[in-house]
Amino acid sequence: MDWLDAISESNTILSAILAVIHPELYDAGWQTTQRLRNTPEIGAEDVLSRWASVFSGVSVISNRNSPLHRDWNSRSHWYDMVATLGSYQNCKLELPGVGISLEYGPGTVVGLAGNVLQHAVRRFDGDRVCYAYFMRDNVHAWAKIPARNWMHTDCYK
Repeated sequence: MDWLDAISESNTILSAILAVIHPELYDAGWQTTQRLRNTPEIGAEDVLSRWASVFSGVSVISNRNSPLHRDWNSRSHWYDMVATLGSYQNCKLELPGVGISLEYGPGTVVGLAGNVLQHAVRRFDGDRVCYAYFMRDNVHAWAKIPARNWMHTDCYK
């Protein structure tokens, strides 16, 4: 519970970023989280009351390279959000399918369709933690919250 309290501000900020880059997905995540909180059979009320994110979960990756991969448990048109922290250098987030290699220094946040885009962090020098936020299709299906479509600019009108 202490850890959830400690990351609540960061969770809120990352959720707000999603609200800007994919408002419909943010709405679906918010509705799903609310449905979970309002379902007494779920149980872990303390956890849900402290979960300050529209994402279904987070993986914490500490001092580890990530080989080239896709995140198969999400929908192709959903964004994952990765935030990296620490005291390290010489780190790149590689997206070879689109021919991009991004500087991935401390404090970087990236939203990406992790189911579609292969991505990797092959090396870095120092101490690094990555928080990888994601939504799970099975959680949204349980909550009966429709999957949103690809992001489009019409939502900003």
